[in-house]
Amino acid sequence: MAAKRKGPGGFTLIELLVVIAIVVILVAILLPSLARAREAGRRAVCMSNLRQLQTAWQVYADEHNGSIVNGQAWYWFDPGVYSHGKPWLVAWDGKYPYPRTRSDAEALMRTGALAPYVGNLQVYLCPSRYRHVGSTPGWEWLSSYNIVGSMNTLSPDEAAYYDRTIRAVYPVGRTVLLVKNTSELVDPGPSSRMVFLDEGGQWCVTNAAAVVDGWFGSFWWEMPLAIHHSNGTCMSFADGHSEYWRWTDPTTLAWGHWREEADLGGQAEKDAYAHEPPSPAHGNPDYARVHRAIWGKGP
Repeated sequence: MAAKRKGPGGFTLIELLVVIAIVVILVAILLPSLARAREAGRRAVCMSNLRQLQTAWQVYADEHNGSIVNGQAWYWFDPGVYSHGKPWLVAWDGKYPYPRTRSDAEALMRTGALAPYVGNLQVYLCPSRYRHVGSTPGWEWLSSYNIVGSMNTLSPDEAAYYDRTIRAVYPVGRTVLLVKNTSELVDPGPSSRMVFLDEGGQWCVTNAAAVVDGWFGSFWWEMPLAIHHSNGTCMSFADGHSEYWRWTDPTTLAWGHWREEADLGGQAEKDAYAHEPPSPAHGNPDYARVHRAIWGKGP
């Protein structure tokens, strides 16, 4: 007698569950790796952006007998007070810059002193930047990079005052704290002096006042370091190279996470300010490292 042929086979319920379980496990294994690879790619773009901005900064200096560009992103007050050149990002137009759209932001950024040296405006934007805008839509399209406070952000009178004040207290030596010209990048040299910092969003936390106050015991105020690049951020230096620094201190990370929440706006921002973590204390290795790169010396 001939053997009876079986009909078309199919998965049993148990077999189907086993296959699903295997797929879930594989996805769980692969997703973190894919996320890390995606972030590594974004970080590479960010570092490339910074190198291009740094090149623009250097070319500007070369064309102005070594004088570096005004490090302010825009004027906060009457430009007559700040007579050290057009701001690098947005030129003074008689009013505070309030972009409401991406087009507004791009138009503003085309007025800055470095705009002629930067062709593609995407160079101003880190692909991993925070996109929280709260009540200020349009600001997320302004540069997520900023020039640090030691690089020609103060008026000549202010710079002279702070230089005298700091030198009266700390052994600075021949280091030029508040740089105006590339010839002043000595002890340490340009490879150790930070110029651009990826701050993660559209807000300039490394403003001159915060940096200057660092020498007088309150360096940490209003300066949460960005953590959008795998608990770190990127920066460029006066010799043209860029670097990625990953933060190690838990307080730095807590402060950075809080900053992300505080940028959301609305109720989320109110909740964040109601649970503000302790500010990083002096001795924090991450902030000390950034401080030395900005100033060339530490307090």
